[in-house]
Amino acid sequence: MALEFSIYDALVTAIAVMLLGCSFGIPAVAFLSELTGIIRQKVFMDKFAKQAARLGLLFIYSILLGVAGAWTISIYYFDNPGPWIKYDTFWNFNLYLCLLAAGLFSLYFFLWDKLKKIKSFHLFLGALAVLSVKIFLILLFWAFYRELMVIPEVIPGLDSIFLPILTQIFIISLSGGAALTLVYLLARRNRDDFGRDYYRFALGFGAKWALFFTLASPLTCVWLYLVMDNGFDFTYTAVPGAIYAFAVILTALVLWRIIKSDQPLRNKVAITLCPVLIWIVFIFRLVSYLEFANMISEEPVMHTFVRDWPVLF
Repeated sequence: MALEFSIYDALVTAIAVMLLGCSFGIPAVAFLSELTGIIRQKVFMDKFAKQAARLGLLFIYSILLGVAGAWTISIYYFDNPGPWIKYDTFWNFNLYLCLLAAGLFSLYFFLWDKLKKIKSFHLFLGALAVLSVKIFLILLFWAFYRELMVIPEVIPGLDSIFLPILTQIFIISLSGGAALTLVYLLARRNRDDFGRDYYRFALGFGAKWALFFTLASPLTCVWLYLVMDNGFDFTYTAVPGAIYAFAVILTALVLWRIIKSDQPLRNKVAITLCPVLIWIVFIFRLVSYLEFANMISEEPVMHTFVRDWPVLF
């Protein structure tokens, strides 16, 4: 019997996936911003990158605490542990990965000023930290893919839906990470007062990252469609796909408004709205992913709430 996936499940799951994704997205945005600042020799880009790195470090520490909790459950084995929590080897390895990522990204952030003259080494630390978090999330999504989607491949092949789905999640996470960084800059405005010129630049610069990755995310839909070959069915994917497309367009318009504004600090509502819109993107992408899993399975593995919508009308 297929599991039920209600709209409340979607709301909560999308927040969890978005926050998990941002543990990769925000550090990656910090790394890319620092690299761009070095290439273009812009001091403001470096400041933006450092602020994003501080936020990214908080996310990595939070993920580390979560994995440590799951590791504790897997070791001391409470009654009726959740799916794949019971696999202590899995959590042992992921705990080491998270410790490595936290250690590397801590060095990346706290040695920011001291390594100003050795930028290549500083970037190397950042790249290793981002890679560690990315591998952790790949393994985490793989576990979900194996346990809940009931799809047979132990190692997904190039013709599997896993790769385009994972790629799109990472791209949307980069967009969400950039959007949350904008909110973080706004929240720290009075504490980190770098001047109006900096915030005019930084908010527009962060919005450009978010806009780029938001517009890049639909490209993986083509990859997914090609992988599905003749098995693609629009019956239960048309509505979530349309809402996803509308949310992407609306997010792009809001971000464009921030980019073109001469006083982006006055766009507080627009800046705050961006993560909410990306959350909506995650909600309806997750629904679509589950429906894709239903398409390639012999029988439905998940009854999503969009299947009940035609009855309402």
